[in-house]
Amino acid sequence: MTIELSPHAKKRLKIRQIAEVDVISALKNPDKILFNGDTGNFIAVKKINDKMLVVVYMIVGNIVRVVSAFITSKLDIVDKRIRKGRWRII
Repeated sequence: MTIELSPHAKKRLKIRQIAEVDVISALKNPDKILFNGDTGNFIAVKKINDKMLVVVYMIVGNIVRVVSAFITSKLDIVDKRIRKGRWRII
């Protein structure tokens, strides 16, 4: 699997002080993988300490292209989006 960061993702990682190694870890060993039917993007979720790393990505051929990522302390954010039907578990 080849992992590629979009220019937007690189900017967001820098602004949000998220290590690229954590993003790669979330992609290779996620706690959950979800799908956003509205955007067609996948979401890898990984708990890191007491926070949640959310990585948004798309698959183009054999390339995983990271679109964005964020860290949140709201651990129920994923469950809320699943309940509302915005995201679904794969």
